[in-house]
Amino acid sequence: MNAYFCTCLAAKFNPLPQKMLKVSILISFFSFLYESSLGQSDCILRKDKDSVKVYVCKAKHTKFKLIKAEFTVNASVNQMIAMWLDAENYNNWQYNTTNARLVKQLSENEIIYYTEVVAPWPMSNRDLVVHLKISQDEKTKALTVIGKSVADYIPRKDELVRIPLSISSWRVTPISESKQTVEYSMELDPGGTVPAWMVNMVAAEAPYITFKNFREKIKLKK
Repeated sequence: MNAYFCTCLAAKFNPLPQKMLKVSILISFFSFLYESSLGQSDCILRKDKDSVKVYVCKAKHTKFKLIKAEFTVNASVNQMIAMWLDAENYNNWQYNTTNARLVKQLSENEIIYYTEVVAPWPMSNRDLVVHLKISQDEKTKALTVIGKSVADYIPRKDELVRIPLSISSWRVTPISESKQTVEYSMELDPGGTVPAWMVNMVAAEAPYITFKNFREKIKLKK
C-alpha cells in the first residue's frame, strides 16, 4: 500500500487540524508520484560500491536485463587500449573468465577473441566469440569500444553452450591524461535453458567485480 493511501487511512482514524491534514496529504501525494516515477524507470541502481555504480535496465532484444555501469579509471587512454587488445589477459580481470585467447587480429584497433565463462551450478559453462573494435574521436579524444558476439565464427564445443547474443559498449571520456570516466553497457542472452529471474537476480555482481579488477590490473599495464 503506497504512502498516499496510508496517510488517508490514518487521517480517518486520527483526525488532524484541517491545515495540517491538507499539508500531510499534499506531501504524501507528491511522495506517491515520486515513488511511481521510480517504479516506471527503465533502470534501477543495483550496486554502488568502490566508486562503481551498476544499473539493471529493461533490454530491447532479450528477456534478460541490460547492464549499465559508471566508474572512473586512473590510467591513460593508451593503457586502456592495451588492456582491451590483450585478449590473453582477460582471465585476470573479467569475472569467471577462462581460456581467453585472440582468434584474429583484424587491424591495430580491431580483434576477434574467444573466452569461456564458468557458470554457477546447475548451469552449464558458456563460451563466447566477440568482434571488438576501438575508435577514437579526434577532437575530444573520447574512446568508443564496441563488442558484438559472432557466435558461429569458430566451431562450437559439445561440452559448452555458445552465447548467442552479446552486445557491449564502453564510452570513455578523458578527464585528464591519466584519468578517464567510463560509461559501460551490455545486453546479453546466455543461451540454453536459464531462468531469466536467476540471471537477473545476480546481474550486478559480475560487472562490479570485473570493473574493480580492471582498475587494479590496469595499473600494471604499460
